Amino acid sequence: MEKLSLTGKSKHSVDDQMKGLSALLIDGDQLFIDNGAIHAKSRVERGITFVKERSEVPNGHSILGLWITLHRFEHGQGYYGAMPFELFIDDEAKLGHKNLSQQVNHMDKAVRGNVDVSSIPVDVRLKISEYLKTVRADLWENAPDTFKSAFVDPDE
Repeated sequence: MEKLSLTGKSKHSVDDQMKGLSALLIDGDQLFIDNGAIHAKSRVERGITFVKERSEVPNGHSILGLWITLHRFEHGQGYYGAMPFELFIDDEAKLGHKNLSQQVNHMDKAVRGNVDVSSIPVDVRLKISEYLKTVRADLWENAPDTFKSAFVDPDE
């Protein structure tokens, strides 16, 4: 079983705000934490040459990324911020496209506690919430209602 690094601690000496940052990647039906994405070294990015235009990636598929941050609240540590990003990868051609400035801006927003997953389809949001609950139930329980409500079906 893959070890998850959702501890709120970093192996690097970085700003305290960055210590609670993790990357959740959704590639098809697979959801997994890959904190290598913080430094553009996730397992889906390794060996990929990134190009400026998405049209230069002939048979790419979309991989959804979600910056997730943790925060220490009075009642314990919990999920805090969540902002999406996209990777468009053609594994066979070893080419990819990503909007690096958007990734960095969304990373910063997640660190500041912003939650905006409105661009993610509801069924995927529900999968994400189930995954986050199973990774560390305590983090889900300690998350503010504003975080949790972003991952529910608005029609229910």
